[in-house]
Amino acid sequence: MDTNLNFLISILPYAFALHNLEEVISMEKWSESIPKSFHPPVSTAQFSIAITLFTILGFVVVLYKDYYPSEDIYLLFVSGFAGMLFLNTFFPHLIATIYLRKYAPGVITGLLINAPLTAIILWLIYDNQLISNLQITLSVLIGGFTGAVLAFLFLKIGHLLTTRKWN
Repeated sequence: MDTNLNFLISILPYAFALHNLEEVISMEKWSESIPKSFHPPVSTAQFSIAITLFTILGFVVVLYKDYYPSEDIYLLFVSGFAGMLFLNTFFPHLIATIYLRKYAPGVITGLLINAPLTAIILWLIYDNQLISNLQITLSVLIGGFTGAVLAFLFLKIGHLLTTRKWN
């Protein structure tokens, strides 16, 4: 695999962590200021737990390369992760910003860092024919869907952990 591609993939979870930091700083206030039908209110603690779980998962996907059975499988997971981040820039961040006519947490790092970085990673995987076009497309779609499901699940976990009374 190309050294430039390896480097870009290696910084992907750090870009994701930075994006998540941008979100956590203002998510609670933002989520309370918009219609509940668009996004339910979340506390900073709840959201912090959710993005911590997500961020750890991002690091595991990328940095545990040696544990994948093959480079192809690794690239499928990386394509899914990159695809999820690419799609996440537009839905919900950019769409929310346009629709609500106000800043949506994550839109800045999404547009300035995640979208370009993930587009380049996906392009290099495609251009170097490291996995097939169908595999890239399916990985991006599955990654986007999985990311949405995990976001919901991790927010639920965050809610449970922050609202439960520990004896």
